[in-house]
Parts: sequence; structure tokens; C-alpha cells
Amino acid sequence: MARILARAAAMQMVYENLEGGEGGPETLQGLIGFVPDVEGEQVYGEDCALIERIVSGVQEHAEELDEKISGFLRNWTIDRIARVDLAILRVAFYELLYDPETAPEVICSEAVDQAKRYSTDRSGAFVNGVLGAFLRDRAGEPA
Repeated sequence: MARILARAAAMQMVYENLEGGEGGPETLQGLIGFVPDVEGEQVYGEDCALIERIVSGVQEHAEELDEKISGFLRNWTIDRIARVDLAILRVAFYELLYDPETAPEVICSEAVDQAKRYSTDRSGAFVNGVLGAFLRDRAGEPA
């Protein structure tokens, strides 16, 4: 399974948690399949570890992530964000702040793609705006 699919599965589990579900092993099993890599080996273990790391990290840091996200909202509050968009933003902010294994540009691009795929027509632009403001702030550029 590609890391992009693992991130999408993690986002869906974070979304399930937001909606009151447990997002446990049954959910994970339903979201991912056993996808062989180019040599026919299973890559399930590595992908599962990434998903679990992201989901548990988001759960552990949810309050901090929401505070950080709130700081980059313009004329909006965290309570008004669509749950899918909030799940996408939590995963992206978690990776940007606590798990910098992936380039920020890749994280943001995948988050915008997820918003376009799983949310509303305007969600891609919204997620892009929030993440762009964060990256500019982090680079010391004016908003």
C-alpha cells in the first residue's frame, strides 16, 4: 500500500473518532487490504504502523492540534469546520509538527487532494489556505 493510501486510511480513522466511533482494528482492517509490493511481498505491516502512529498521535495531541489549526483560521472557528476537513487538517498538522518524516509540500498536497476527494467542492481551497498560512508562518513569511 502506498503511503498516500495509508494517510487516507489514517484520516478516515481520525474522522471515525470525531464522529464518536472507536476507529479500532476492525475499522483498520476494513480500510486497507493486503496489497503486494512490486516483488510480491506484503507491505501491510509498515503501512499499518504508519496508520497507527498517525491515529494515536492525533488522539494524543488533538487539543494542541486544534489550537494550532485555530490560529490559522480566518473568520472561522474550529467548531464550524466540516468534520472531514478537520480530520484532514489534524492529520496534516500532526505530521507537520510531530512526525516530520515527509516533506511539508507532500503532506499539504496530499491533504488538499483528500479534501477534494472526500469533502465538499470548496474544501480543497480551504485546507490549502489553512496549511499555506501555517507554512508561511513557519517560514517567517507574512500571511
